Amino acid sequence: MLKERNRSLSWLAMEMGKTFDGLKLGLTRGSIKYTDLKRMANILDIPVSEFFEESSDNEGWIPKNTLGEEDAHYISMKNELNSCKELINTLKSQLKDKEKIIELLGKAKQI
Repeated sequence: MLKERNRSLSWLAMEMGKTFDGLKLGLTRGSIKYTDLKRMANILDIPVSEFFEESSDNEGWIPKNTLGEEDAHYISMKNELNSCKELINTLKSQLKDKEKIIELLGKAKQI
């Protein structure tokens, strides 16, 4: 909608009295408040329902992809993030094991 009106997300954020980062984060996470959706719809002169589409599997109304970006992109990033978290946990575990080994070797030298 913003592209059609030659407006940017930063313009919308300013009109709403929000920061660009705050608005984008709310839209990306899907955690934007209904009052903000109403304010956004008022600024864009559209009904709030424009931000939603009816689900084909009887789940009711679901949010449209508000930022106009591919959902697959976020799914891929989410999977990469989960992989990174698993790697971090593995590395922390290895570090803990190595610290324990060093501690035991230090005790063995004292004996």
